[in-house]
Amino acid sequence: MAKLEFLGAAGTVTGSKYLLTVGGQNILIDCGLFQGEDEFRDCRNERPFPVPINQISAILVTHAHLDHSGYLPKVASLGYRGKIYATPSTIDLLRILLLDSAHLQEEEVAYHRHSKKCCEGKDPLYTVQDAEKALTLLQPVKFQTPFTLGNMTIEFIPAGHILGSAFIRVTVNENETKTVFLFSGDIGRYDSPILNDPTPVASADVLLLESTYGDRNHGTVSRQEALLPAVQEMLKRKGCLLIPAFTVGRTQEILYTLRELLEQKKIPQLPVYVDSPMAIDVTHLYEIHREEHDLDLETLEKSGKSPFHFPGLKYVRTVAESKTLNDQKGPLIIISANGMATGGRIMHHLVHRLQDSTTVLMFVGYQAEGTRGRKLLDGAESVNIFHAEIPVRAKIMQSDTFSAHGDYNEILRWLKSFQSPPGKVFLVHGEDAAREALKGHILERFPSWKIEIPTELETEDLQAIRTNLA
Repeated sequence: MAKLEFLGAAGTVTGSKYLLTVGGQNILIDCGLFQGEDEFRDCRNERPFPVPINQISAILVTHAHLDHSGYLPKVASLGYRGKIYATPSTIDLLRILLLDSAHLQEEEVAYHRHSKKCCEGKDPLYTVQDAEKALTLLQPVKFQTPFTLGNMTIEFIPAGHILGSAFIRVTVNENETKTVFLFSGDIGRYDSPILNDPTPVASADVLLLESTYGDRNHGTVSRQEALLPAVQEMLKRKGCLLIPAFTVGRTQEILYTLRELLEQKKIPQLPVYVDSPMAIDVTHLYEIHREEHDLDLETLEKSGKSPFHFPGLKYVRTVAESKTLNDQKGPLIIISANGMATGGRIMHHLVHRLQDSTTVLMFVGYQAEGTRGRKLLDGAESVNIFHAEIPVRAKIMQSDTFSAHGDYNEILRWLKSFQSPPGKVFLVHGEDAAREALKGHILERFPSWKIEIPTELETEDLQAIRTNLA
């Protein structure tokens, strides 16, 4: 039976997984982790996979963020041995991110066993060995180079979200009928100084459209205008500007902006620490994958300047170096992973500095429901970290300007490139309020479009979709 199943990211912004079944082939598009509260995350990540792993024909990955790729080691541990298709730069990122994710899975279980003895008998979701298995299955696919899988033609199209990110177009040829599916992954921003804009797409029969910021407008504030007030607030307090930042994309844009502010003498030279070995490695990948660079970045590089380096910047790799930052007095800036404050080295900095009134904590990316970052933005007076309640005395700031996700205006701008309406649009990868809001925005601009809001584990019959298209 031909069908489309929504296995994740239907009502949430994590756990992206969509299964397209045609002609006896099961193609999984994205294979993401659920993130958020421990109970929510663990329950969904550990439930039985709805399709026998040995029946999955291939996996296609839109980009390397863990909410789209972080479940790959788990399916490898369950016996998947087929190919995992992704762009070359996505594969380079996955070699970093999946091993790190597996290490954190092992570390978390080990920590709980040691501290609470409550996890005896509980294994990590997956191990480093599982991640290494998944990495052996990766198959590089160049942008805009179609290839075939059975009766499907597949093409990866630049999405401008992060390095290597793609829209995936799947053209199904069955019974002399052609149906074009387009999976948006995450839609990038326009006018980014680092990556090219999202690629226009002329048509699709069925569009799965992300809606992370379907209810928000990032506004017209520039990156400099967004970051400068936080730096100035930190200077006034003579403290620490602490920035939880995603290692892929956000860290690089923050460094790019700090370099601009320093060169233009809008801020003094300051100690700036990037405390994330993974972010350091990712920054190197951004430097070497010049084929995806925006014209602004190309021009800068041709002038001999390094876009992500400047006086006062130090990259911190070792745990020992990271610990010494606890003794550093302000003014200083620490950029550390992860972006939603749910794990990684940022946790230790929060323990040390969150209760200090001279600290400025600035969020620069989406904070999913149930994450520690969302709780802090919602005004929590304390947060639980490592089983201790940490009082919040730091000043909390936020900017959507650095988000890698297009807001609803940018999504509409991309949709405007369609020369004919999609037969059906499924809104995914967004909380329900954002999906409802985006549906309204789309219908206001394109009143004849057919918009659906699927629920998790919902199945759409492909024959019914084709009938509706006709």
